[in-house]
Amino acid sequence: MGFIFDSPSWVLSSSIIVIFSIVFCISALWYVRKKIPIDVLKKNHDVAGYTFSIVGILYSVILGYIVVSVHERYNVAIETLHTEATVVADLYRDAAFFPDESRDQIRSNLRKYVHYVVNEEWSLPKDKKMHIAAQQILKDLWDSYFNVQLQNDKQKIWYEESISKLDNLLAARLEREFNSWDRLGSMMWCLLISGAVITICFMFFFGLENFRSQMLMMALLAGYLAFILYLVFSLDHVFQGPEGVQPVVLEQLSGLFDRWDM
Repeated sequence: MGFIFDSPSWVLSSSIIVIFSIVFCISALWYVRKKIPIDVLKKNHDVAGYTFSIVGILYSVILGYIVVSVHERYNVAIETLHTEATVVADLYRDAAFFPDESRDQIRSNLRKYVHYVVNEEWSLPKDKKMHIAAQQILKDLWDSYFNVQLQNDKQKIWYEESISKLDNLLAARLEREFNSWDRLGSMMWCLLISGAVITICFMFFFGLENFRSQMLMMALLAGYLAFILYLVFSLDHVFQGPEGVQPVVLEQLSGLFDRWDM
């Protein structure tokens, strides 16, 4: 599924998954109807219909909860990235109140940090490890604040505010790292996939006189469930896939920095 999920367009990748699911389910339904007479299937309608409604309700509740949960985590990741970009911009602007040498050193390290995150870190695998290069850049940034020689009380006020914002930057970065590691567990995915399979399998217990109508119902159900599972998978992998969060807000900072340097 990797090459499908890595497609630049969610329309293309989701269409492949949905079409495959529909074709497979319709083929399975055709095979069942070919092997089992419709009279035999009609005997299951009363019990199967009642059970199918219960299974459908249970699965819809679980699926709805999961979609809301992963979507909330997706939104938190976006808010965290915005916070990180905002803090970097604040630090860059506040550096103007420090002596020229310290200002230039701080702003240079902030530019290095933004450049690294946008052009290098974002394309790296989101595995469970901190990026060494980023840690070195952050250390240099801390050192640049440590070397600031305060000349008056006003600079001291800006310095204290900047140190607080520097802590916020590290907190936002760590939260972004943690969000990239968080995933639905294997037990939850087993519940989602098995629930979809069970729901679709109930369609095999019904025998409609109009087989085309039953095939259409099967196609709609299979396609819809496949798309929802694709959506859950996409939102669960916050920084990957065609709908993954991108560092657009950080990319905008370069132009902002240039205007402030004038």
